[in-house]
Amino acid sequence: MRSLALFTYLFLSAAAQAIDFNSPLPLAGVKTRVSLTEENDKFSARNLDRYYTQGIKLTLASGEHAYASLTQEINTPADTLSSNPSLDDLPYSGAAYFSYGYGTVLDRGGRRDCLVSVELQFGMIGQAAGGTGTQNNFHHLVGLKPAAGWRTQMPNEPVVNLNGEFRRRFNLDTIDRGYRDLIVRSLLDLGTIRTEFIVGMQLRLGLNLDRSWGHSYIRHSNGYDPIFVPDANDLSPDFSAWGFADTQLEVVVHNYSIDGTSLNASRGVTRRPVVLQFALGATFQLKAVSASFFTAVRSAEFDTQDGVHFYGGFKGDFRY
Repeated sequence: MRSLALFTYLFLSAAAQAIDFNSPLPLAGVKTRVSLTEENDKFSARNLDRYYTQGIKLTLASGEHAYASLTQEINTPADTLSSNPSLDDLPYSGAAYFSYGYGTVLDRGGRRDCLVSVELQFGMIGQAAGGTGTQNNFHHLVGLKPAAGWRTQMPNEPVVNLNGEFRRRFNLDTIDRGYRDLIVRSLLDLGTIRTEFIVGMQLRLGLNLDRSWGHSYIRHSNGYDPIFVPDANDLSPDFSAWGFADTQLEVVVHNYSIDGTSLNASRGVTRRPVVLQFALGATFQLKAVSASFFTAVRSAEFDTQDGVHFYGGFKGDFRY
């Protein structure tokens, strides 16, 4: 847990030293958004406690553009009972990294239907990321056996990534009622955490869809997720809700959790270059508070993987 405390300190220090006019820290008289996302294979149709098994992300944004976040990811093999799992199984790994980003919604002749963001990530993988303590302490808390093979995890190594994301929203209503829309997105990740190109789309059905830009994922989205909160003079309803179906295609060149470390020798397995994901979920927003839930299934990410992988997650946003 000491390593997590260190990363929390780095998160707050870097945010405090961010560019003055785009500081993600709370500023007097400026709206601030706090977002917490938790992803885990326990929130899925099949709780198998394997592969990408846990992710948590805290995002802080003050104003309309700059944001900062702190993320931890945990990955384990299918066999968590063996102290020395098979070399054909996904290796144990944890990652913890700080992100600073900038995003904006483009005004194209009065149409605010495009979003762009750029994000820089840096941190550590290996024991310094705190994955061992996070998983085994949680298992102890809920009465489960600890994962036995963490001593075989990837070695400590610094990581860095630069990511760019684009989203375009299409209103599918014949008259502008905000009941149906389609959000098309693309993401380019470059670095030692992940190098990949992602394209996806999200179909939403509900009320007041223009309050947000759809659901996003810890590993496959930037942290820029502006939400619209009506002010006292706005006569539109305070409540909005929608369900969504989401699909994405990933072309993967590098993934630390599968390929292993970049600077040191470590365990790794043979990566598949194309991965598909499909998800279903729902979002509810009441005034400045928003909550989402989703469940997803992913195709095999490496050659010796035991079938598809299921996981799910929760996300909460609060703006004040």
